[in-house]
Amino acid sequence: MFLLLTFTNRNRYNMCMNINNLNGTSKLIKKIQSYSNGQTVVTGDIPNIAIINSVDVPASKNLVDNVKLGVHAAKGNAAIFNVAGFGYLNKINPMTAKYAESFRKTAASNAEAILKTNMIDGAVIVTDCDITAAGILLGCLRANVPALILPTGTAKTDFENLRLSGSVRKGKINAQESEEQLSKTSAIHGQSEQLNSVSSFFMLCETVGLAVRGASANPRNSGLQLRAAAATGEQIVSMAKDLLSPKKFLTKDAAQKAANATVATDGDIGAFDQFAKLLTANDVKLTDNFFATAAGNMTKPTKIVFAKGTVCESSYIQYSENTPGQFSGKAWVYPNLEDADKALLSGSISEGVVVVHNCVDINITALAYTIEGLERADKIALATDGYCDKTSVLTVTLARPSSFDNEEFANIQTSDHLEIDLARGRFNTSVLAKDQKLRAKRNTTPKPTTYFN
Repeated sequence: MFLLLTFTNRNRYNMCMNINNLNGTSKLIKKIQSYSNGQTVVTGDIPNIAIINSVDVPASKNLVDNVKLGVHAAKGNAAIFNVAGFGYLNKINPMTAKYAESFRKTAASNAEAILKTNMIDGAVIVTDCDITAAGILLGCLRANVPALILPTGTAKTDFENLRLSGSVRKGKINAQESEEQLSKTSAIHGQSEQLNSVSSFFMLCETVGLAVRGASANPRNSGLQLRAAAATGEQIVSMAKDLLSPKKFLTKDAAQKAANATVATDGDIGAFDQFAKLLTANDVKLTDNFFATAAGNMTKPTKIVFAKGTVCESSYIQYSENTPGQFSGKAWVYPNLEDADKALLSGSISEGVVVVHNCVDINITALAYTIEGLERADKIALATDGYCDKTSVLTVTLARPSSFDNEEFANIQTSDHLEIDLARGRFNTSVLAKDQKLRAKRNTTPKPTTYFN
């Protein structure tokens, strides 16, 4: 196991803590903290801004440079900190997905350390990963430091490619037609505000003021994005002077705005769930069916209903207009996304409910596209503690508990009978409660551990 997050100060400045914006006890505490860390205390109005970059691609350098220009134009200091992004690590080793929640917590702790030990007044988060962004934002929330997100762009073509490859396998289109469709799709998504669930999360942050206007819609390397980067640099200096930390933006009103925006743009639950975690961290109380109620107003073909049952404490069921009111079948249980996809592609699953564990915060849309490509959307449903974009495949997304908890969902076994009831909002299993408890006692699989928890 490798350490998921490291940080280094690539551009070390002789940072000085500006206490001009503080008063009373806070000013005294900051003085003591500064002196104990060998920092100089000044009373000028020059905020220190951290640019926290988690994107390991050359394109991010231009964005970081333009953020610096914006900071300097607004009379602020800027220092760059490089951190590992979760999305990049997950590409190296897909099983990293199992540690998404631990990664977010660690990102928060390390971001908080960066902000406090360097006496930072504001932060810009340069990222292409919602998990990384949410973790660093949580660190800013804990440190009560103003923060803005600068998305670097994402690509939905990975999932689109899987969908097209399914069509090729079924003989619907040939390889050349697939390439032509993919090129057209890439061009369209390059101009779209809704690239995928990741950009949906950034859109929610923009909606409530945690990203500058237009930042979530700009494709990678565009002139618009470079201007957004400079604007982000200028705005974070202003926010630092006014002490506008994430606490000011993550409110009950923000929750409603985020829900409305998700419904209006046909966004997905995964992005909203990630955003809801930040709201919860800021002590905003949300009911289990908060988003499901709002989603009831959706006019798009895909619908969402809040559900409970003997498999889980709470969940969301995504379905289309053509989905029957009840769906039941044999469970096919897999420990990760890759194993489930291989089983589907092998043709060994003709019908039933594919259950995928260990996918907290992971987008499993690839599986849904595989099922669509095999033309089995009316015969195969999905159940996971990850999340899925809107598709024609009936999907149960667990809110809690996840498969990391030794409870009902974690102990579903292959061949169990599962039932999804849309009308009643239920996700049930035929396994008796006493047998579920017995399975839990026998389940000696340890919860995920890493070097940092």
